[in-house]
Amino acid sequence: MAGQMIIAGLDLGSHSIKCVIGVHHDDGQVDIIGRGAHPSNGFQHGVVSNKADAVKSVKAAVAEASLMADVDIKEVFLSVSTRHMQSFNTHGMARILGDSVDSDDVHAVIDMAMAIKLPPETEVFHVVPQDYIVDHRAGIANPLGIKGVRLEVQGHLVTGQLARIEAIEAVCRHAKLNVVDAVYGPLASAETLLTNHAKDMGVILIDMGADTTEIAVFEGGGIVHAATLAIGGDSITQDIKDLLGTPLVEAEHLKRVYGCAERSLIMKDEEITLPGVGGRNQETVKRSYLCEIIEARAEEILHFVADELEQAGCTARYNGGVILTGGCANLPGLVTLTKRILGIDDAIVGTPNGIQGLVDVVKKPRYSTATGLVLCGAQLKHLQWFSNRQIRLKRRGARRTLRFWQRA
Repeated sequence: MAGQMIIAGLDLGSHSIKCVIGVHHDDGQVDIIGRGAHPSNGFQHGVVSNKADAVKSVKAAVAEASLMADVDIKEVFLSVSTRHMQSFNTHGMARILGDSVDSDDVHAVIDMAMAIKLPPETEVFHVVPQDYIVDHRAGIANPLGIKGVRLEVQGHLVTGQLARIEAIEAVCRHAKLNVVDAVYGPLASAETLLTNHAKDMGVILIDMGADTTEIAVFEGGGIVHAATLAIGGDSITQDIKDLLGTPLVEAEHLKRVYGCAERSLIMKDEEITLPGVGGRNQETVKRSYLCEIIEARAEEILHFVADELEQAGCTARYNGGVILTGGCANLPGLVTLTKRILGIDDAIVGTPNGIQGLVDVVKKPRYSTATGLVLCGAQLKHLQWFSNRQIRLKRRGARRTLRFWQRA
């Protein structure tokens, strides 16, 4: 399309693969034109378990989105969020080689921020600059062209097992897709769910998916902490299966249709019917008992979140509150429970910002990461984050980063 750029985001979730396609116009507007989803066959806990099935799943999700959008997708922005991802703050310092800061100086200081000892098979996935300092002058978002002799960066480092990430990228290549870049999931979700104002004030993003619960804390405009907890909505479903003696598929259905994370919000005498299993007759149970099961596990997950925030020192009152997303975010009562467990007055389910077009087809929390990837591509945000792909291709990355800052 003349004067337009097609951007596709591909989110490899534990339950399903989501693809969202958008059009980025010259005036900066981003219109959503298609979305697709398919079960995550061939993936387990966010890693490739069966390559052939994984390729078919990716192709199916992209084909559905392409059909809706009426475009042929060859490139995607990929989200990566698995149990092996970790993040922490870092600092780098380098001498400015010329009279003023250029892109080589920026990459030099980013290299120094990466110069830390990591466990075997673990490599840097992202370096996210929070603040640049030139000769003790802090609060610099764009250091290019500033005169000085010493450049420092305060940043946030995301690490992961690169072999697993490369295996996911290989699946995309076999699905005839070129991965433009891979982006840490919480960073992608934040692009569509969090406003710049909220990031400045301080806000906590909680993405409660099937297999994991991801936390990202933003303050002063940048990310200050992120973590992935190896527990999510599947644990709730498993509890329902075990305690009600019903198949896993039926347990998921009960959670979605009758579930509530705060049993005080439902009528005490309401009953639900469980289908007969293994020749047994169907039976009825109190809906309050189902919700008691859900509430107990949801409480545990949120206590893990609270512990993570406390250990990270993120105990301040964040004026931006809590934004919930992920497949479990629409579970009735979860917002109320989140406020109670975290002791925060303001918590809501996130809704997409910064997009137009078919907004209704991606307004569900499960599509937030894929939608955020589209915005990352439109804003060239991934180029500012110094992804692993850029770090491996420094020369090309330096030119692209320079172009991004010139546009900003």
